[in-house]
Amino acid sequence: MRTTVPAAAVLVASVLLASGARADGESYVPPALAPFAEALQPLPASAAGIEGRTYVPVHSSVMAIGGETRIDFSITLSVHNPSATRPIVVERIDYHDTAGRLVEARLDRPVALRPFGTIQVVVTQPDTRAGLGADFVVDWTAPTASIEPIVEAVMISSHGSQGYAFSTVGRKVER
Repeated sequence: MRTTVPAAAVLVASVLLASGARADGESYVPPALAPFAEALQPLPASAAGIEGRTYVPVHSSVMAIGGETRIDFSITLSVHNPSATRPIVVERIDYHDTAGRLVEARLDRPVALRPFGTIQVVVTQPDTRAGLGADFVVDWTAPTASIEPIVEAVMISSHGSQGYAFSTVGRKVER
């Protein structure tokens, strides 16, 4: 006996797979975010909300000693959900070089960040593919205009016996 799958069931399964949702109700965890699995939750049923974009300037390298020495940094980008009750959907985290070209897309599909949850992505030292003037762009959807993620980066390095560290906070820009 031959069975057929109704077209509606195929459509629903396709939408769920494309959205990152899993049939068992667990959230999708990209391999790079595995250490932060507990900060993620299943994507909300409704994608309605306020779309936003945060731009974060970072430095994989800086010039020192009169421009004669390059100091390479590791970069940790953190995305925080400041809401106590509502998730934020992080749709993409892209890393760009000095010329604005995409170096690496850090998410392969959207993830939902739990209330007060945090995820991080790391560019290890001495990854200098992005040059001296790198940046991250984070696209997100929040449930209301009063909730938007706090996105910041910390850059750390050492050169000889000297240690260097600085941070930057992202700025909401036009999407």
